[in-house]
Amino acid sequence: MTHQAHCHMLKNLVAAGCCLLLAACASAPSQPDNSMADNDTRLSRDGTPDWAVTPPSAAGMAYGVGSIEVYGDPASAVKRASELARVDLVSQLRVTISGDFSSTVTETAATGTATRVQRSVSQYARSQVAEVQLDEVSITDASVANGYAYALAELDRTAASARLRQQMAEVEQQLDQYANVQPQGDTLQQLRVMLPILGLIAERQAFAEKLGLVSVQHRVPALSAEHKALQQRVYTLLDQLTVRLSFDNDDARLMQGALIETLTSQGLRMQTPGQPQNNIDLVFGVSAERSSRQQGGRFYAFVQARITIADRDGRVLSSFSDTARGVSGLEANAWQGAAEAVADKLQQELAQTLAERLQ
Repeated sequence: MTHQAHCHMLKNLVAAGCCLLLAACASAPSQPDNSMADNDTRLSRDGTPDWAVTPPSAAGMAYGVGSIEVYGDPASAVKRASELARVDLVSQLRVTISGDFSSTVTETAATGTATRVQRSVSQYARSQVAEVQLDEVSITDASVANGYAYALAELDRTAASARLRQQMAEVEQQLDQYANVQPQGDTLQQLRVMLPILGLIAERQAFAEKLGLVSVQHRVPALSAEHKALQQRVYTLLDQLTVRLSFDNDDARLMQGALIETLTSQGLRMQTPGQPQNNIDLVFGVSAERSSRQQGGRFYAFVQARITIADRDGRVLSSFSDTARGVSGLEANAWQGAAEAVADKLQQELAQTLAERLQ
């Protein structure tokens, strides 16, 4: 074979080899994109991170895993998986809580024989407290494999507990400032000074419950005897509120007995028209329109009530309208139920009014 022929054959072999190499690269299956995974992440044969199957375990730490199928943008799927990982982490904490946790929370939050009005004011104060966030939760690993996004959430329970204890202590210091406060004036004036105590206790309780969730011991720090005493001072003032009903029309006057009975059972001191007007704190002005119908042997009573809440000087603190309904086989019981529903709405409005207007 001539030298020229030999060179020509080598060129053909090289060209053929390149074509085979390119064809192999084009036909080879694509591998999962694990670029978002940590370098130390161990992957199973199909590319799924090991921690997605068996989450880590370490003293003083908590973990959660989130996964979701990828539709479209992988980054968006990873973000959603991260959110699910945080939810899973909190769920894992709740699962590990001992049976004593719920009873501890109940005992800490309980106020003995609090009246309906007292409980409503406390519950409204609690509803105004922002949810306590776990700032220490972080996403430590994320991966996309086989059409799924995975995320691993981690919580340093020791660090979270320390931060929550500090924040709770700051609220307790604010409560301590009320220990020697002796407000003057009528009941409403004293409540204006002392009512923020319930908001602080609600805030402190939010930190305490979250601390019970994340701490290794799962213990909710109980409210101190001194702070319970402050809470009781506010409850005593609420119990001393004296209310007079003022009826603007005949339909409203027909509810007088039921309203007085229900509001009294809820913890309010009631004075009706004709009784001495001394020491009145609040006046509930009530007007109503009543209607009814019968159907299938049942009596349906409807009350469209319009109510104002004013102080003793006539300054309106709140005004609202509401439709109440009572249903019974007996007409008298249906009207009683409608009147009780009006009273329930009134005490809820009173709780909100006191919490918002007196602070």
